[in-house]
Amino acid sequence: MYSLYQFFIYLSAAVLFFLTIFVFYKNKATKSSYIFAALSSSFLLWFISYALMYTTTDDKAAYFLGHLGFIGIILIPFFATYFLFNFINLKIKKFTEILILATTTLFILLSVFSNLIISTVERNQWGFYPVAGKFHFIFIIFAVIIFVYSINAAYKYIQSDEITSIQKQRIIYLILVYSVYLILFVFDNLFFYNIFSFEPIFYLTTMFFMIATTIIISSFNFTNIKIASIKILIFLFMLFLVLILSNYILIYSTNIYVSNFITFMLTIGFFLVYKKVISKTEKILFAQNKHYQTLLIHAASGMAKEHNIDRLLKLISLVLLKTVKVSFVAIFLENKNKENFEVKILRSFKQKSDELMFSYDYDHPFINFIKHKEDPFLFDEMPQFIARSVILPFRPALIIPSFYDGVKGFMVIGEKNNNDIFTKEDMTIFKMLARQTSLAMENCLFFDEYKQAQEKIFAAEKLASIGGLAEGVAHQIRNRLNQFSLISGELKFEIKDFEENNEDFFNASKQLQDTFKYIDELAESLKSNIIKTDEVIKGILDFAKMKAKHRMFETFAFKEIVDLAYEMLKVKHHIPDKLVIIKNFRDTDMILGVKSQMTEVIYNLIDNAFEAIEEKHKLLKKEEQINFSPHIDISLTQKNNKTIIKISDNGVGIKEELTGKIFIPFFTTKASFKSGTGIGMYIVKRMIEENHKGKIWFESKYMVGTDIIVELPNL
Repeated sequence: MYSLYQFFIYLSAAVLFFLTIFVFYKNKATKSSYIFAALSSSFLLWFISYALMYTTTDDKAAYFLGHLGFIGIILIPFFATYFLFNFINLKIKKFTEILILATTTLFILLSVFSNLIISTVERNQWGFYPVAGKFHFIFIIFAVIIFVYSINAAYKYIQSDEITSIQKQRIIYLILVYSVYLILFVFDNLFFYNIFSFEPIFYLTTMFFMIATTIIISSFNFTNIKIASIKILIFLFMLFLVLILSNYILIYSTNIYVSNFITFMLTIGFFLVYKKVISKTEKILFAQNKHYQTLLIHAASGMAKEHNIDRLLKLISLVLLKTVKVSFVAIFLENKNKENFEVKILRSFKQKSDELMFSYDYDHPFINFIKHKEDPFLFDEMPQFIARSVILPFRPALIIPSFYDGVKGFMVIGEKNNNDIFTKEDMTIFKMLARQTSLAMENCLFFDEYKQAQEKIFAAEKLASIGGLAEGVAHQIRNRLNQFSLISGELKFEIKDFEENNEDFFNASKQLQDTFKYIDELAESLKSNIIKTDEVIKGILDFAKMKAKHRMFETFAFKEIVDLAYEMLKVKHHIPDKLVIIKNFRDTDMILGVKSQMTEVIYNLIDNAFEAIEEKHKLLKKEEQINFSPHIDISLTQKNNKTIIKISDNGVGIKEELTGKIFIPFFTTKASFKSGTGIGMYIVKRMIEENHKGKIWFESKYMVGTDIIVELPNL
């Protein structure tokens, strides 16, 4: 007898075979693949035996095929349980394993050697079909128990904190598929009791179970799984309707060609309806995703208008937190000087976490892995040893690299608050966002560099004008010094002349001798200070002129410039006896640099240290001033082919809110009684970083002291 159902059973068997091959290909023939193949073989044994049973006319052959096919049914719960446990890396307890294996074996033996499971076969309109025996219901109970056992074990496993989000979603979908199939499996077994008048649909329920399971174990994109599962359910429902209608057409139609034509037209009609239903379903499911994806596109297009990199990073983090609603956002940028990637902003959905600082060196496994990625990828796609090396206060879900021609960096994003998985559409949007972010940050850095260039030009003009003014002032001062020098010389000459012409009178008066001696000492002191002042002015003018020979790099003793700087300090200030200058370097220690510039650097740093000590002294109480022991520590060390100079003091220190302004031109922290111009540290920074290609930074605590560190390369 002709039956359309036989064709679909054979077609389903072919699909099962190709699914098994596909799983082997995707999972590299693992243990799970072999168990999946065994599960498919159980279904194939059921399908082929019952398809042959439908077409046979021999009662004995039908009875044999019915029993043979039921062996496949008995094996399905057994292999399904083993597959789920193996997939989630759980082991069945030894006693439970023996019990399941023994019970399955017992049912197979009862099916082969008795009629307690299958009592007989009966002819129906679609062909022969088995009838349940006395112990068949016990098998159904057994199947339900081990299905529930495996589902419960999987549910407990997903409560573990160690499980990744991808694993969790996979197992959740498998639990749903197993739960639905348990109901369908029981439904398929009810056909053995002749409850239903229509043909069995076990091949449809099997296709749902096997296709859904294949997609889950072979895919990373779980939104696709969600859509695929819905599509399969809708497809199976419509296919079921087509088969039911086709069956009635075959029963009541006298012309097989007309019935086939009507069946074909019904299939076409249902296919068109299916397309519209799927389209509507996708729109409903993706409505929220489409909304925030649109917002991300608009936000990305507006990033170019922001010229401040700090505000830009805050904007990016807020957009992701508010629109995509992820648990946290961390943005890392490259720091070429430190040869690492530093977190520039770290914000959580629930709390601000900017104070948490993290960095990863160039050779860190995490950075090496990201550098070979162009597109966003899930954190769980990384090898376990790399994932374990990533230390963050929150659980990462998505990594968005940004290694384009612009600013290099990457974003780390947490899981969505609604626990949805990132889709392919999300990945595309984030890739575009990464490019826009890179360009926007490059734009910000360009504006920062432009601003710095303008400040340098302004500072250079200021310095040039100050230099010209200084030269004129120095000329006037030198004229006065020359006058003072003549006066001191004339004064000494007059004293000597008076002594020679009035020797008797002079020798007779002790008081006159003391007075003339004191005046002579004052004249000598005046002359000495005039000479020293002239040397200071000469040094300043030489530095301002920056003669060619003073621009040349040379090797010189560090002690030379420290001593010279200290002499200049004594000219400017009255140095108290209590001040201790600690020199932690040897007289023979040499450095490489521009001598005149390094002298200026050391002088500025020592001068600032001394004035910080003076300011702290004024702020202390009288009893504290007595116990205060001021000191300036100057040290030099050689490390990793670099010279490190450190100048420490126990002065007033720098307030935290002012630390970011120390190297800004014309900014000064000095008290009002000091004549600070605010360009000293700015000049020092330029000399070290631009002229000597070094680094300068400081560590300071208010009312404790300051450490200034200068690092020079040994070229």
